[in-house]
Amino acid sequence: MTIRDYIRESFKRGFVQIVRRPMYVLMMLIMPVVGALFLLSLMEQGAIRQVPVGIVDLDQSSMSRQLGRTLKAFPQVNVCRDYKDFTTARAAVQRGEIMGFYLIPPELEDRALGGRQPVVSYYVNYAYIAAASMQFKGFKTISLLANGGIAQVALRKVGLRPEAISSTLQPYVAHTYSPGNPWLNYNYYLCLSFVPCFFALFVLLVTAFSLGTEFKSGFCTQWLRAAGGNMVLALTGKLLPQTVIFTAVGWFIQWLMYCVFHLPLNCNPWHMLLAMPLFVMANQGFAVTMFCITPNFRYGSTLCSLMGMLSFSFCAFSLPEEAMYPWVQSLGYTVPTKYYFLLSIDQALNGISLYYSRVYYAMLGLFILLPLLLSWRLKNECKNPVYVP
Repeated sequence: MTIRDYIRESFKRGFVQIVRRPMYVLMMLIMPVVGALFLLSLMEQGAIRQVPVGIVDLDQSSMSRQLGRTLKAFPQVNVCRDYKDFTTARAAVQRGEIMGFYLIPPELEDRALGGRQPVVSYYVNYAYIAAASMQFKGFKTISLLANGGIAQVALRKVGLRPEAISSTLQPYVAHTYSPGNPWLNYNYYLCLSFVPCFFALFVLLVTAFSLGTEFKSGFCTQWLRAAGGNMVLALTGKLLPQTVIFTAVGWFIQWLMYCVFHLPLNCNPWHMLLAMPLFVMANQGFAVTMFCITPNFRYGSTLCSLMGMLSFSFCAFSLPEEAMYPWVQSLGYTVPTKYYFLLSIDQALNGISLYYSRVYYAMLGLFILLPLLLSWRLKNECKNPVYVP
């Protein structure tokens, strides 16, 4: 038999395995698309807005009422209820009617104008971190604005001119420029990283599952024999059907991202289309490597799942890289998702020349070749299978 025949036999085994198990349809087609749609539609408007909050005004002065009107005009929060005291507002938070409240203390105006520094408090329910972050941002912004307003009134009373007051309260004006995301759209920032990482998790799990079932069922010897005893041909033929399906699903997810939800695509579309099959095969190569290290169904699947889930953290998607320990930062460069994310930033978001992203394409290619270093270990396990539950 020729090499083509061996690949064909191994391909047939991989294709039959996919057709016979409905789980593959769920994990390769339905779940990645549903997950991408959920993440993309979660913040389709750009950011979480109109979080229900309350306000407790214990002062009832003109200054406190002005502060309340300013808070109600803030787009991130929706002041849906006014409460008479702290106890009532806290009970409303515990019942889930509101997600936080702003507390204006008594004698706010008198203490502020008398220079006695009143304390304004706000309470945020951090059980829902995204909504809580919007509340905190809104409450803090309003407090800073109120502080500036109080200082402006006090300076006006001592006789300062408006020009002097402005230069005192705001000695310089800061302008923020975001070339890649000038709208400061949360959807662009989050989905550009979370959707590919979520997709990569399914590639890792399906690859580990398909390899693990060969060992668990005891058919690994037949699988290797069908490829003529060549482990590379066996892996190529077995994973090729999954590569084709995952690449098609990945292209569909890219179409959702860039055409339906209009995430920035400032490069030639072929740059990202080329990156998707490399990304899929890189994650497959990474999963095969993990399985070569621990050629066991349970251990290999657990290791791929663990690395896939931790990618959200140590690839700096949920925590800034500058805030990590150096050894944690280095872990991010051990998974393919990091390089696809950097490639997306350079190409889709910033639209720079393809020349400057060549390293990221090359790194994805290296992950594809990585299993060649340890395929001998997987071959030995296929020749002498000893299943450990």
